[in-house]
Amino acid sequence: MERRNFLSGAAVMAAGLALVKEAAGQAVTPAPQPQTLVTQLWSRHLQWVSTQAYAQSNPESAGIMIGDALLQSGYAAVDLTVRADGHVTPQNVATGLPLMLKGIRSTGAICDHIGVNIAPPADPNNTQWIASQFVHEILSVAAANGIRKYRFNNSGAASFAPNTYGDAMTALLDGVRVNHQRLAEINAQYGGLCGVAHTHSNNIGTTVYDYEYSMRGIDPNLIAINLAIGHTASAAPPPGTGTALWQLEMRRHMPRIKCTAVEDLRAAVNATTGAVSTSRIEPNPATAGGGLINWTTFYQLLLNGGYSGAAESQVEYTIPDAIGGSISLNSAFFMDNAAFTSGRLTPAMMIATLKNTSDFIRARATAAGWGQNGSQLL
Repeated sequence: MERRNFLSGAAVMAAGLALVKEAAGQAVTPAPQPQTLVTQLWSRHLQWVSTQAYAQSNPESAGIMIGDALLQSGYAAVDLTVRADGHVTPQNVATGLPLMLKGIRSTGAICDHIGVNIAPPADPNNTQWIASQFVHEILSVAAANGIRKYRFNNSGAASFAPNTYGDAMTALLDGVRVNHQRLAEINAQYGGLCGVAHTHSNNIGTTVYDYEYSMRGIDPNLIAINLAIGHTASAAPPPGTGTALWQLEMRRHMPRIKCTAVEDLRAAVNATTGAVSTSRIEPNPATAGGGLINWTTFYQLLLNGGYSGAAESQVEYTIPDAIGGSISLNSAFFMDNAAFTSGRLTPAMMIATLKNTSDFIRARATAAGWGQNGSQLL
């Protein structure tokens, strides 16, 4: 029996039992939900299944292509790009998103996350971003079509300028909180959507602590954190201190972490200057990963901290190409991109690379205890 049919059948049975109890005057206690880790892929890494023009004009068909490629790659769920360079553009969200979701879900793939370029500013008096970033247009359609979480602050997020110190930094975060509150109110308006802020680059939330400050007093079911461990750990080299920091961040802020992005890192030391630098690496399933992140510890922290949600691949490392060179996958490749038309990348190469990564997630999560004692690994 397919997973989606089993789950829907179980839900019907549970609802029927609840109605029987209610009719008999018995108290109805909601059944506890199992702690679940969902293997998920950002759909930027599946944009090569079609051209962007095809995705816009044939969203349901493109959705089927996305779902089929996702399942071949070993993932259960997809985080769909809804942005200017994505599968669905903000201007076309009302017509494109419902049909693309229909196509994806028809394959048996899960899609209840989207990735957007919403970025609340630091100016507490600025409300223009809500209209200019299509916030209501995107979130109203998303919520009406079964989306429960969206990742924001992928670009254009508030950051600290080089000359920002002390009280000025606190004031900036206070301003961000005002706009986080506005976004939370919009999320509540659309049935309790959860926006997860991406820990990324020079964002205020690269190391999580500033995000936590800018979200205090706001329901974590409405505004939360997407812990991109590859970004967060790389913000604190050398490796020893970086390792300690991300573990403390996870333990301290687990109730606010509602999604995770999983990438490993390699550290290099400049022989002349002694400077430490990091880069993304493809995981090696024959090892614990080969990089800085202790993945068994990472997934144990999620499990022991009560986490339920996605372990999402954002494939930003470099692989050998098909013509004797190398190519970074940290780009939004559609089918008509030069990387594919030149033959440097092929669909088969992408499927094999993504399958390697999903296999690694499953192996390390299983080693950490996921799938045991009532927890689920999808």
